[in-house]
This record gives sequence, structure tokens and C-alpha cells, in this order.
Amino acid sequence: MKKHAVSYAIIRFQPHVETGEFANIGIVLVAPRASYLDFRLETKRLGRLTSFFDSVEGTTIRGVLKSYHTELKRIRDLAGYTGSGQRRFEFELSDNAEHLFQALTKDREGIIRFSEVRFAMTACPKSKLDELFEYYVRRNFASSIYREGLLEKQVRGFLKLRDIGRNFKPMAFSDGLYSAKFPFVEIVEQEPLMVLKPIYLGQDEPTRILDHGNKWLFTINRLKEKLPPNVVFAVEGPKDSPIRKRAFQEAVDLFRANDIKVVDAGDENALVSAIEQPA
Repeated sequence: MKKHAVSYAIIRFQPHVETGEFANIGIVLVAPRASYLDFRLETKRLGRLTSFFDSVEGTTIRGVLKSYHTELKRIRDLAGYTGSGQRRFEFELSDNAEHLFQALTKDREGIIRFSEVRFAMTACPKSKLDELFEYYVRRNFASSIYREGLLEKQVRGFLKLRDIGRNFKPMAFSDGLYSAKFPFVEIVEQEPLMVLKPIYLGQDEPTRILDHGNKWLFTINRLKEKLPPNVVFAVEGPKDSPIRKRAFQEAVDLFRANDIKVVDAGDENALVSAIEQPA
């Protein structure tokens, strides 16, 4: 399959030029030889922007992104066809798309900025645009495994700070057919007394939240006879979206119904209390 050379830039929201802080909010991509110019802009999941740039009103952020989305659509239309099969310009469409892309991504002052232009090869520019958006804006690399790795580092820091981390070691348990490794198992006089497992339950979809929660519930129930009596889940849930929060709460309720203690992974005091005062 023929591959196309594409150029793309990351669209950034930078309300405070003085600090240089920004957040990725979209991607604009051009494939000149394929006469393709398109973009994707985040206009719905704005929790990250409103919490990070807390000095900017949420209504202001939404207004800026809505207006810019309209402007990007106008520019995209300029690079395309009228709908009647006739080009809007007499010169080559590929030139038009590339020139518009270069003008759009030119460095200038303002709340909306662009990264440096980057390059890639792809057989499908639209799929590449979606892929780049999911990576740079939605951060799909931040899977539950990745996020749980970050939670493990956070919990390890808490334990070290309270000088209780020395009793916790990674340890695997198995019933002969099924096995699982836990990053924190409290061992006293060579006897495992507690399992502490950080779990990320902030996935993009409610189904994925419940699936991941059920995976660890199955693991605990399957290995119940092999595990120490105390099991603690340090969880992180979604920060927005009522439906995702409902799924998260359902997963937490299932944990507790199965005698698993649940604490907020970000609450150091609650975490330490659960360790020092096991059920």
C-alpha cells in the first residue's frame, strides 16, 4: 500500500505566556500529495485544562476552543472542494493545503500555539491523525499498566517517608494453575501478613473500569487461600464524568463486599492507617 509523507503539528493551549506552561489540545495534519488537510481538537474533556489552569474560567476555556474549532473548520474547507466537484482555487489543491498548513502553524503570539512541525509516513492520513490525537492529547499510552506503575511509585514514596517500607516486598502467589505478582506484600518474620495493591480505575470508558476492577477481584478470590488475611487496594478513580464515577463506585463496592479494604491512593494518611490498623 502506498504511503504518504505527512506533516503535523500539536495544537497547544497556553493562556499564560509568562510561565510557558501549556497543554496539548489537538493535532493538525497535512498530506500534500493526497490533497489532505484536517485536524482534531479536544472540545469535550476539559477537566485537565480547567484544573491545571485554575486561574482561567471554565467558560472562557470552552469559548476559546469552540471559536478555534470553527476557525479550523473554515481553514479545512478552504483546502477542500466546494461540494460540486469544483476546486475553490485555480492552482493545485495540494499546494493550497500545504500553504494553508504552513500559514496556520506559523509561530505567533496568542492563547493557541503550535509545536514545531513534525513529519511521518502513513498509508492513511486520517488514521494517522486519529492515532496522533489519541497519543498526544488523549494520552492513550497512559494505560492502566502505566498508571499503576506511577501509583506504585507514589505508594512506595509514602511507605518510605513513613519508614514502614522496609517490611514490604514484591511477592508472587500461585494455586498451581493461576498466579499473580503483587508489588507490596508485608512480611514479618518471613510470614506474609498483608497484600497492598495500587489499582488505576480511571479508564476512559465505564466498561473498561469495571473490566479492570473485575480482573483484580477475580485474582483475589481465586488466590484467597494462598494470600495473607489482609488485602488492601489503593485506588485512583476518574476525576470527571458521572457515568465513569458510577462504574468506579460499583467496582469499589464489589471490592468491599469481598472483604478487600479500599483506600484512596492519593491519601497518605488513609493508606498508612489501613496498613497500621488492618481489619
